[in-house]
Amino acid sequence: MNFRPFAFIPVTAIVVVTVAQPLLASQQAAIESVQNANQLFVSEMSNPQTRIPHYVLKNALGIAIIPNVMKAGFIVGGTRGTGVLVVRGSKGLWSNPAFVTLTAGSVGFQLGAQSSDAIIIFNTKNSLEKALTQDFSIGGSVTATGGPEGVTPVSGSSTIPDVYTYVRNQQGLFAGVSLQGTKLAISGDRNAEFYGQPTVTTQQILTTNLPAPPVAAQLRGSLNKLAPHK
Repeated sequence: MNFRPFAFIPVTAIVVVTVAQPLLASQQAAIESVQNANQLFVSEMSNPQTRIPHYVLKNALGIAIIPNVMKAGFIVGGTRGTGVLVVRGSKGLWSNPAFVTLTAGSVGFQLGAQSSDAIIIFNTKNSLEKALTQDFSIGGSVTATGGPEGVTPVSGSSTIPDVYTYVRNQQGLFAGVSLQGTKLAISGDRNAEFYGQPTVTTQQILTTNLPAPPVAAQLRGSLNKLAPHK
């Protein structure tokens, strides 16, 4: 009897490779999300007429950047936009990104059939707390208005909303809408994929120097340069 004890090794190897592939692909997708967020923020800050004013950013406690939000998904209340949330640390520097999803409520924004990009500026501790406890609803648990652009000063009431919202269409123009009726939630699965740690918490991501793919440092660098706390 010709017994070959290593006959099953190639099969085992194939199984290992097959299982590992989706994990690598999912982390790559998360990396691309951070890259897209970085590119979006840099692009929006490059135009003096439409960029988010310095006086808004210098006091911001957090920023959510959600590229490629599809209006069609908001009509049916199913499709979600995926992006990142960063918070400002005690020394004024920005944190590593935590992943978030933006989901339509019963009232979605109306921007036509094309894809749009959204940026949310967190002005208050209340807005950040709501986001971190999965209770963030624009027009519900937090107040919001379309944010000022360029050199335009804030007008009207001196009361600052919980968040300023900015939405850009494919023509590069901010729509100035408030994203009324949308919800923002932390994406634990995408956090685990990006950081390679199944049990990583949002608190760890935002408050510690957690090892991360290089693109996280690139995003922090862009934010620290374009949205400094001074």
